Amino acid sequence: MKKRFKLYVDSSRYAVGACLMQESEGRDRVVAYASKLLTGSQKNWITKQDDISEIECWGVVWATRKFRCYLDKREFDVFTDHQALTWVFSAGNRTGNAKMARWAMELSNLQFKVHHKPGTTMGHVDGLSWLPMESVDALTMADLLNPEHSAENGVPSSVGEPSETVPEPEIVGPDPGGGSDSDSEPELEDDDELELEYATEPTEVEAGEASATPVTPSSVDVFGLDSELFLAEKQEVTWIRALVALLQDGAVPLDPFLRRRLVQMAPKHCVVNGLLMRTVHLPANVGPARTVTVPVVPLPFVNTVLHFCHRDLLSSHLGLTKTLEKVRCHACWPGWRKDVAEYLRDCMKCGGGKGPRLWTSGRMQRMPVADLTGPFSLLVVDAVGPLPETEWGNKYILVFVDYFSRWAEAFAVGALDSICFVDAMVNGVVSRHGVPSRLLSDNGRNFTSDVAKSFYQTLGIKKLFGAAYHPQTQGLVERFNGTLIGMLRMHVDEA
Repeated sequence: MKKRFKLYVDSSRYAVGACLMQESEGRDRVVAYASKLLTGSQKNWITKQDDISEIECWGVVWATRKFRCYLDKREFDVFTDHQALTWVFSAGNRTGNAKMARWAMELSNLQFKVHHKPGTTMGHVDGLSWLPMESVDALTMADLLNPEHSAENGVPSSVGEPSETVPEPEIVGPDPGGGSDSDSEPELEDDDELELEYATEPTEVEAGEASATPVTPSSVDVFGLDSELFLAEKQEVTWIRALVALLQDGAVPLDPFLRRRLVQMAPKHCVVNGLLMRTVHLPANVGPARTVTVPVVPLPFVNTVLHFCHRDLLSSHLGLTKTLEKVRCHACWPGWRKDVAEYLRDCMKCGGGKGPRLWTSGRMQRMPVADLTGPFSLLVVDAVGPLPETEWGNKYILVFVDYFSRWAEAFAVGALDSICFVDAMVNGVVSRHGVPSRLLSDNGRNFTSDVAKSFYQTLGIKKLFGAAYHPQTQGLVERFNGTLIGMLRMHVDEA
């Protein structure tokens, strides 16, 4: 017998939320949570204090669309704290509101009953219908270096004084007395991460072993941070200090579990100018993988690294995969993958400026492109704009992408005439990468004019044109344009 679903829906003046549940073993179990911000036009549906019925009704419609795969051809119950909806969806009742009548007709093919519950009993879905708390921005270096910076932000007020809210991390694990010998421990892979907790106990070393030799601040530039402060923070971290002592002087900690883990970690770490570095193997799409050394970052600087790898101008709020790749190339700390995922989930700009990419048809498959003999054997060009005009008079972007290497070049121009196109291609592409064998574009006037044709003939470029009203012909550059526009959108309100 199929178990009956329960759909809890709530709406506010900002968003709608839903929770799909199913009874199991005598209690309701959550199947999925969902929420969605209202658009500007949807917020206009609420014109006075009591006029909330349309939003509440739309919340039910949206929730049933969201969970259609669970609810179709199944009997289920809808719970709402809006009493009027129980009347709207009752058999034989009619409403004079055109929108609500259309929604009721859309839902008529579903088998459900609407029940009213007091709002005080629907806290699990009520919270989904309100705007989330703003995420904490990454700390600026001025905050980190300010001796009067409040300790409530988790940053020490001065070098050498650990914050009360962010103690020092230390490696922990199973009971050392019940562990096995180090020979039986599996070796750590590149992505293995230590389990850490925060404690302030110092690390003891075996008698007769020297502790880590005092080091001077290095000249290594780590994300523009003050090297002296960065090094001082790292020396305050227990397991980092113990690992540096092991690498530099062979000092072994007395704790057996800590000793086993540090011995396993040592081959993948080194000390460069006083900084603990980790060796990371980076896979490559083409050619052999490469190996780099990245600094091990102490806890107070994690937010600064995440800001650099996600919100910086050259990062521009790219997705999880790209951000993970960038962090992996620049830094390392225990639990970094989880921290990156949480940082992106809390990013307000990503949540407000991005949405799911809907696939209206099958996903694109790899297709062979004929006669790709090498880089710039086939170049595709497209234009983006008009955009808000800059102080230099530019309001368009010309984008060139090489089909062989996927290398992209973008140039800001003031107009989309043939002169600007030829100038950008000669000074930006040909002078730096050579003359392409073929050039693909749409049928824009700037690509088909007499000036452009003379340019192709002079340089010996074979010109290819895409099908009219079919931008998929230039799919490679169109996809890059979408990414470029999304990155620009993240910085519009910062200009």
